[in-house]
Amino acid sequence: MTARPAAARQAARLEAAMHAAVTQVITALPMLGAEEAIAAMEAAVPITVKGPARFLEELAAHMAAHPGALTSGDSRCPPVLLRLIHLLHEAGHPVVRPACARCGTIRTDLRQLREEGRICGTCDARSRKNGTCGRCGATGVQIVAKRPEGGICHRCYRRDPQVVEECRECGRVRHPAVRLPDGGALCVGCWKQPQHTCVSCGRTAAAALLAEEGAYCHLCYDQHRRPLRLCGRCGKMGKIRRNAHDDQPDLCGNCYRGPERTCSRCGRVRPCVRITSDEPICHTCYARDERPRTTCARCQRDMPVQTYWPIGPVCQGCYTAIVRSPAACAHCHQPHPLIGRDANGAGICGPCAGHDIDFTCRQCRRSGYPYGHGRCAYCVLADKVTALLTGPDGAVAPELQPLAEAFARVHLPFTAIRWIRQSPSAKILTHLVAENRPITHDLLDELPPTRNLHYIRQALVQTGVLPQRDEDLERLLAWLEHHLADKPIEHANLVRPFLHWSLLRRARSRVQRRAFPASIGRQLRRRIMIALDLLAWIDQQGTTLAELGQDDVDRWLDEEQTQRRNSARYFLTWTADRGLSRRLTVPAIPRQEPADLLDDDQRWRLLQRCLTDDTLPIGVRAAGALVLLFGLQLQRIRHLSADQITEKGGHTYLTAGRHPVLLPPRLGALIRELAAQPPPRLMIAHRPDIRWLFPGRIPGRPLDLTSLTTQLNRHGISARPARNGALAALASDLPAEILADLLGLHLNTAVRWVTYARRDWTDYLASRATEQEQVMPSQAHAQTPRSADQ
Repeated sequence: MTARPAAARQAARLEAAMHAAVTQVITALPMLGAEEAIAAMEAAVPITVKGPARFLEELAAHMAAHPGALTSGDSRCPPVLLRLIHLLHEAGHPVVRPACARCGTIRTDLRQLREEGRICGTCDARSRKNGTCGRCGATGVQIVAKRPEGGICHRCYRRDPQVVEECRECGRVRHPAVRLPDGGALCVGCWKQPQHTCVSCGRTAAAALLAEEGAYCHLCYDQHRRPLRLCGRCGKMGKIRRNAHDDQPDLCGNCYRGPERTCSRCGRVRPCVRITSDEPICHTCYARDERPRTTCARCQRDMPVQTYWPIGPVCQGCYTAIVRSPAACAHCHQPHPLIGRDANGAGICGPCAGHDIDFTCRQCRRSGYPYGHGRCAYCVLADKVTALLTGPDGAVAPELQPLAEAFARVHLPFTAIRWIRQSPSAKILTHLVAENRPITHDLLDELPPTRNLHYIRQALVQTGVLPQRDEDLERLLAWLEHHLADKPIEHANLVRPFLHWSLLRRARSRVQRRAFPASIGRQLRRRIMIALDLLAWIDQQGTTLAELGQDDVDRWLDEEQTQRRNSARYFLTWTADRGLSRRLTVPAIPRQEPADLLDDDQRWRLLQRCLTDDTLPIGVRAAGALVLLFGLQLQRIRHLSADQITEKGGHTYLTAGRHPVLLPPRLGALIRELAAQPPPRLMIAHRPDIRWLFPGRIPGRPLDLTSLTTQLNRHGISARPARNGALAALASDLPAEILADLLGLHLNTAVRWVTYARRDWTDYLASRATEQEQVMPSQAHAQTPRSADQ
C-alpha cells in the first residue's frame, strides 16, 4: 500500500524538477523550444539513472543562482550542466563550453571540482603528490600502484608481472591494450582500432566522430565538422582551444599555451605548470631545473632523462638520433635501433639485449622511425600523402603519382609530415587537388604569385608533373594580372599588349640567342611599373596619352632626381609606333664608368683568405675566389654545375665561358672539393642529372642570387667592387676577343672594359711622367753645388 504513494511522490518530484530545469534553460535561451529542452534534459540526465530528480533539482538551483551559466564558460558547475552545455553546443545553440580550469582543455568529463573550477583527469593526476618508485628508484614520479616493495611508477607498472600477459596475436608478453571477448588480450602493437568508411571522403580509417549520417575520419572532422571560431589573439578562424572567460578572449590551438603566471624562477609571465602552488614554474625552467637529470649513456652529458635503455639513461636528443638511425645489430645483423651493447662494446638491438623494446612497424615491418600507434613515420607519411593528393572523386590523379613517389623517397619523413600539416605550400597543393582540373602552368598562374606557389611549381616540374619553362620570364604574366587588379581598365589595356608584344617578345628572342643564363625579369617588371607610373601621372594632370607633349614628359622626368624614369622611353616608343602618342624623346641613361673598384692589394688579400681560410664555408670560398680572380657574375656562378669541371693532365679546368679556363692548383682543389659535397637533403630532392655546385633549397633550382650575395657580404666580400677590380686587371692584360671568349662576355662589353682599363693605365703613366719631370730639375739643382765643390 506504501509503494504506490512513494512512486507517485517520485514521479511528482521528477516532473517538478524537470519543469523547473526546463524553465531555467528556456529563460537563458529563449530561442529553445520546450520540447527540445526536455529532450536535451533527458539526454543529459537519462531516466535510467538512479534519482534523476536530484540531478535536475541541482541543475535548476545552480541556474537560478547563476543565470548566465550557459554562456559564462565557468566550470564551477554541476556535472549535469556540463553534459547539457555540450549537447546544446552540438545542436548549434550559442553556449560556451567550460574548459579545464588548469590546462584549458574542453572536455565533458571534468570530474574533479577544485577552488578554481573543475579540472580534467590529467590535471588531477598531476596535482597528486609525487613519490619515489620502490622498484626503479626514480624520484618525482607518479605512483600508480602499490606493491610489497612500495609504490611503483607508470613505467614499472607496464612491465609488472602482475599486469603483463601474453599477446594473443604476436605471443609477446606485454601490457594488454584491449581485452578480447574470450578473455584473451592484445598488445598495443597488435590491436587495430576499428575502421569505418568516412561519409565525407570515402576513405576507410579510424573514426573521429560517429554521427547519425555516418563516421568521419580525423582529417575530414578537422577540416569540415569541427567548429571554427575567431581567435581573439591572432584574429584567424581556427579551432578554439580555450573559451573566453572574464576578460580573456577565445584562443586557438596556435595561441593557447596554458595558464599564464609569473614564473617563480625567471620572473617572466609565461605559461606555467604548478599554478595552484606558491611556486609556479614555466616550461623552460621546468625542463632546465625540475626534470630528473643524469649522465646520458650516449653523449655523456648531464641531461633530463627521456627513457631508460639497456645502455643506460638516454636524453631526448640521443633517443631521437638512435631510433631514427637504425643500423646492423652486432648479433642478429638486422637493421634496428641499437639500444644496447654487448661485452665487446658493439651496438645491439633491444631483443638481442634481452629487453622487450621493439621498434618494428606493424604495417611495413620496417625497424626504426617510430611515429605512433605501432607504425613508422614512412607509413604515416604515405597515408597523409594519399589524403593530400586525393581528389573529390576519392582517388589520386594519375598525373600526381610521380609526386607521391617523390614523397615516398624522402630522407626525413618527419619533416615531410610536418610540412603537410603546417606548410602554406601544402595548402596550395590541397587547393589544386580540390579544383579537380588538370594541373597545368595556367592553373597555377591563376593563383597569387607567392613564394609558396613558386615552390609548388618547381616541385611539380622536378617530379615531371609539369613541363620545364623559363620561370624568370613566364611568371611575369601572372604577376602582371595580379598587379593590375586594382588599376584602371584603360591602363591595363595598354600595359598588357606592351608586355606581351614588346617586352616579352624581345626577351624571349634574346634568351634563345644567349649561351649563358641571365635574369631580366626584374628589369622588365621595372619597365612595367614605370609605364603605370606615367599613366597615373597623366590622369592626375587631366590630359591623355595622345595629348601628351614633350614639355609634359620633361616635367615628369624632372620631378624625380634619379634616372629610374628614363626607362619610360621603351613604353613611349612602343605607343608612338602604334599611333597612340606623339613621337617623344626620353634621354637614354648614359653608360656609367665603373664606380666601385677593389684595388689590387685588397683583392689579393681577400683572394688569399678565400683560398686558405678553412673557417669560411666552402661555398663562400669558391664563389668569392671566382669573383675575385676571374670577375664572374654571381648569376653565372650560381648556375655552375659539376659537368663544367674537367681534369686533364693533373690540372683542373672550369668552363665558365666558351672555352675551359685553367684554374690555379689551390682553386682547382677547392672547386673539386665543392663538387664532391653531397647535395642537401631536401624533401623533394634535386634531379640526379644536374649537380649544381651551389644547390638551392627549391627542387631543381640553384642557390638564389640574393642568398649567395648575402653570404658573400656576411663574410666581407662585396661582389660588385670585387668583380670590377678583377675585370679591370684582366682587361689591362688581355685583348677584348680573348677576354670575351674566356669569361663568356659580350664582345662589346669586353671592348668597353679593355678601353677603360687601358685609358686608366695611360692616364696613370702620364701622371707618373709629369711627376718625374717635376722631380728631375730639383735633383739637378741639388747636385750642382756638389759638382762645383768637387
